[in-house]
Amino acid sequence: MKSPIELYLADRINSQNEIPFSEFMEISLYHKDYGYYTSKKQIFGKNGDFITSPINSSLFGESISNEFINLKLNIDKDLNIMEMGGGDASLAIDLLKNLKIKKCLPSKYIILEISDSLIKLQKDNIKKSIPDLYCLFEWSNSLEDTSMDGLIIANEFFDALPTERFKVIDNNIECLFIGIDGDSYKHVWNSAPPNFIKELELAKNNHEIYFKNHYISEINLHYKKWLKSLDKVLNSGVIFLIDYGYNSKEYFLEDRNEGTLVCVHNHQPNFDPMMNIGEQDLSSFVNFSHLNNICLSTKLDIAGYLIQSNFLINLGILDLFQSKKMSENEKLDELNRLKNILLPNTMGEIFKVLVMKKNIDIPLLSTKEFNHIHKL
Repeated sequence: MKSPIELYLADRINSQNEIPFSEFMEISLYHKDYGYYTSKKQIFGKNGDFITSPINSSLFGESISNEFINLKLNIDKDLNIMEMGGGDASLAIDLLKNLKIKKCLPSKYIILEISDSLIKLQKDNIKKSIPDLYCLFEWSNSLEDTSMDGLIIANEFFDALPTERFKVIDNNIECLFIGIDGDSYKHVWNSAPPNFIKELELAKNNHEIYFKNHYISEINLHYKKWLKSLDKVLNSGVIFLIDYGYNSKEYFLEDRNEGTLVCVHNHQPNFDPMMNIGEQDLSSFVNFSHLNNICLSTKLDIAGYLIQSNFLINLGILDLFQSKKMSENEKLDELNRLKNILLPNTMGEIFKVLVMKKNIDIPLLSTKEFNHIHKL
């Protein structure tokens, strides 16, 4: 028997004959009643499907707070913080705890979130952990009518934007659509429109990248909308875009011929988005070169491109660890958590950070060393 989300998808597909893969992904993740992120199931933590860097270690948020302190010391304005997708509020809690100690709180902390169940989780965790700072928080489900100076954080946000998939067939580019054949979903490959071909060139970042026959990968057409919206929202300040991904040469490696799309269910990865619909996460690795090229058409300046470990070291994460008053057992536990977000074989190298700035001309802590913009 089909689940409610599968019945909805069947009606949607039958009414249009077939739908783009990005539409299938959007429904799977964000349908208001049945989507993965909007349902009431537990997503984050050991009992969910994955653990993010802020959940791994409080030092992640505390480190990021140091850049906000740097902004406050150098910019004579009311500064806010906005987090795109608040998770379980771990990042917000750890960040504000440190800012409270340093007497450097923002005027507001805005969480962009569309899931009612996640908003409830965030509010509950904030009231439990930092009840005296709850008054700083605002929740919004869109960037419309938002304007701010300060710091914007997008941690594991862009990987979950619905993406298009493409395949190379005899030197032609074809886009994936999802159709129905009896009781099963089927893949339908249609010729890519001119705007898709143009966006693919932007994603390749002018590199000579040759796709062999039957090569499959992704292009995210939502990047442009979100970056232009962020450009409109931010009057002055910094944006941290933190996610797993590559520059375009690594993204379109010859051996990466099945693309970067990955599904996660109960902490176990798979590569079949047609399984566990509405019950598993779908994401694709972020193409940071593509984002960089889009920024050229905005007022956002690329200030840095770093692996996560170097970004956090720049922000003083090792000093923060050393300064914590802990027992030997607590220190060992925290060290293991730290390793999860710093070491190359964990999140330290797989995750990258694109640092953007607008209308400011001050040295940033996050980009002071190990900056690899040239690799974009």
